[in-house]
Amino acid sequence: MDLQEKLLEEKAEKAKTRDRKILESDSIQYNCQDLDQEQRVDVNPTQSNTQNIHIYIGSDKINLAARITGVAYIEKSKEAAPNVKIRLFFGHESVMPVYETYSDNNGNFVIEDLPPRYYMLSAELGNLKYHSHYIKVLPGQSIYESVLLR
Repeated sequence: MDLQEKLLEEKAEKAKTRDRKILESDSIQYNCQDLDQEQRVDVNPTQSNTQNIHIYIGSDKINLAARITGVAYIEKSKEAAPNVKIRLFFGHESVMPVYETYSDNNGNFVIEDLPPRYYMLSAELGNLKYHSHYIKVLPGQSIYESVLLR
């Protein structure tokens, strides 16, 4: 080996050593920074959710249910008819009544707690019958309906 090759080899060895030292110092410095940092970690985290719910209870009860009241009469004698079978149907449907009651001894009847809609009323006492036209019932309304049996 000649001198020039030896010098190049020594230079290369010094460069490797210097590079190794730089890498080691960077690594040590990086690790030291990580170890020097103080961190507070809560191992039992808590989460709280709050909701505000306001419930108002008042005595101002709004009743939207409607009612139909009336009296059943026999058309010829103009007398009140007791024990008349009163049926209430939805609209034009007269197959299945939604409400059924009987008039009292004075011919009075009451149908309560009705939702708003169109109804039809029918009444029957023996061979005497009555069928109403459409009865429009609005929320909270009280309707009077005379029943004339023919």
